[in-house]
Amino acid sequence: MVLYEFASVKKEYPDVIGWSNESSTLIECKSSRADFLRDAQKPIRKNPKSGMGHRRYYLCPTGIIKVEDLPPRWGLLWAEKSHISVQREAKGYPARNLSSEVRFLASMLRRAQIRVGSRPLSEWLRGENQFEAVRGVSPNRKRA
Repeated sequence: MVLYEFASVKKEYPDVIGWSNESSTLIECKSSRADFLRDAQKPIRKNPKSGMGHRRYYLCPTGIIKVEDLPPRWGLLWAEKSHISVQREAKGYPARNLSSEVRFLASMLRRAQIRVGSRPLSEWLRGENQFEAVRGVSPNRKRA
């Protein structure tokens, strides 16, 4: 699942964030060097454990950001026309703000207004939980 340009919790507004299995990748898009330097001053950047994304990348036009400019563990992607090249792979943060990621994802699901049949997802889930309660099935049990 990949989401982009959404406001989020903890004053972190990822340009792109995606999940695969238990890992997440965050991409910050920068169009100028000044934009990159402003980003480095954000409180969330000064405390990497409070940020989202197991792997974190900057994406910019070729040459705007150089590998030696990067914070530790960040990767760098350069965009030129319709091609993206990896200048440095992200190393992955051993600690990240997983609760922010979960709240962010939950917020996006609420906003998406996903439907199951003719019913909104939230209404469908309430109905399923009520159905299981009537049958005496705990909503906390693991499904096979």
